[in-house]
Amino acid sequence: MKTKRWLALTVALLMLFVTACSAAPESTTAPEDGAPSGEASTEAPADGGGQDSGMEPVTLTVQGNIGGSDYMENGIMEDAVAQYIRENTGISIDLVMLPDSGDSQNRLNAMIAANDLPDVFCINGGDAQLNSLIEGGLIYALDDYIADYAPNLNADNNAQAMMAANRLDAPDGKLYKIGLNKGYWDSAGLGPQRGYYIRWDLYQQLGYPQITTTDELCEVLAQMQALEPQNKSGQPTYAAGAWNNGIPDSILWPQALMMGYSTGPDNILAVDIETREILPTSPLKDTSSYVWQALRWANKLNQLGVFDPDSFTQTYQNYMDKSGAGNYLMTVLTWTAGSANANFIADGTPEKQMICLPSKDFGYKNVTLFDNMVKGERQWVVAKTCETPERAVQLLDFLSSFEFSRIAHDGVIGSNWDMVDGKAAIINEDFIGMNEEETIENSLETGARIFRLFCGYASATINPEDGQSVDLLSDAFPLTETHEDFLAHYGKDGMNDVYMDGMNTYTNSTLITWGTLPDELQTYATNLRDYLNQGYVACILAEDDAAFEAQRDELIAGLDAYRVDEMYQFYYDNAMQNDEQLQAVYDLLGE
Repeated sequence: MKTKRWLALTVALLMLFVTACSAAPESTTAPEDGAPSGEASTEAPADGGGQDSGMEPVTLTVQGNIGGSDYMENGIMEDAVAQYIRENTGISIDLVMLPDSGDSQNRLNAMIAANDLPDVFCINGGDAQLNSLIEGGLIYALDDYIADYAPNLNADNNAQAMMAANRLDAPDGKLYKIGLNKGYWDSAGLGPQRGYYIRWDLYQQLGYPQITTTDELCEVLAQMQALEPQNKSGQPTYAAGAWNNGIPDSILWPQALMMGYSTGPDNILAVDIETREILPTSPLKDTSSYVWQALRWANKLNQLGVFDPDSFTQTYQNYMDKSGAGNYLMTVLTWTAGSANANFIADGTPEKQMICLPSKDFGYKNVTLFDNMVKGERQWVVAKTCETPERAVQLLDFLSSFEFSRIAHDGVIGSNWDMVDGKAAIINEDFIGMNEEETIENSLETGARIFRLFCGYASATINPEDGQSVDLLSDAFPLTETHEDFLAHYGKDGMNDVYMDGMNTYTNSTLITWGTLPDELQTYATNLRDYLNQGYVACILAEDDAAFEAQRDELIAGLDAYRVDEMYQFYYDNAMQNDEQLQAVYDLLGE
């Protein structure tokens, strides 16, 4: 499926909203014994529940955690969209917030251990967490409930594919989780999902020097830093930076995506996004792979003195804070560019926009790569302590609809948008390009964006009923003078014209699962991560090219001690088996 997708740069910062895994439920009735049964039941309630009582008032607790916002509170949600949910389903949402920080997973784990769970909650701990919940009898199998209480999920091929894929993750082949945020996050509207985003105003001041290699990019970034060595607060600027909790991931995976690969655990292997073929050699051992290209790029920046030295100690939140404050002149992540751009607009300096260089200029086979998140970006389950699992499924089904997805993104009809001449259209022009404070105010008034990550389809997914993106902002991005200069430089009329040539989307590779290493390899895997992290840092800090190559070769030579080849073979075998099982999912997707 190829579709036009976009991530609104000017509003991206805040919109890590009811998210990651959001919401916390109020149990409606406990199991007969008052405790988990130890066996996941698939039977629907004997009274038939939801069909007859689907509009009876009920309150469900829903787990919530907020990324970057401080205005959501525990308790019954009363915003306009929450009221819309209540009016159409009879369900009130009692939100229980988890911490903003990385401790949210620990908090959820504690809730699981105590069996003090919301009715509906999101899991993000992978297969191990899912299996633990199933084995403990803590969550419902949803198959029978889906059959009786989920008309939207049953009528949608994409939803069918999602459920078929999610069944493969359960040891018994049953459905325990419903994926939300299916479809596409973004298009090439104001910029690709991954790419080299640079401060265009500084690039303009330099006279638009040629950039077709990462070495040329590094040299230009160093010149840009010389033009603006400090941000408005007097803090030093840097060409780029990273964060310490996984330097491999903060640097390597964006590069992998730009080059056309989806990565496996610890970059031990990777799959070609277009062909679904696993690379025959581990990227860790191939000196031409994205791993070493990415590290060489970071090392070049460090040699030039323009790579943030805090990269090796700072947290992800530190990195995001610096991005928003304009400390970095380049990023490879869309949302960090969006954070910076939103703040530049709020500060009255919209000319300081970060714009993505066309990846094809660097010889990459894909301009950008977008997830068609077949499984959904977030996986929701229903706790056994929920007294009315049929209503929980009814809620998830309602949230999964195309109708609700638009309301989640843009607010209830008549607020920010309405039907105009038979088409959905934005009627509140101020809704386009709001800064963070304005977005918060609008969200509290209209409910727009609060449920953005708690709905069926991601922003740029096309609603088949009207052929428009579920988020109308996906088709309404405003061009600044900076964008106009960018277009003039490339001789194009629109941003899509710059990026879409050679554009590829992908679905299949993101579905492949790699399995869990056997116990005999687990310790090696843990030690390997430490070894790689230390080695990557040493490579980045190498004083010159010869030293970099020496550090690289030394790291590669040491990989055999960690049984990397055995891990590669294990993951390879599991992925090939999983890919065969996924054929039914690909068929549903028309691939």
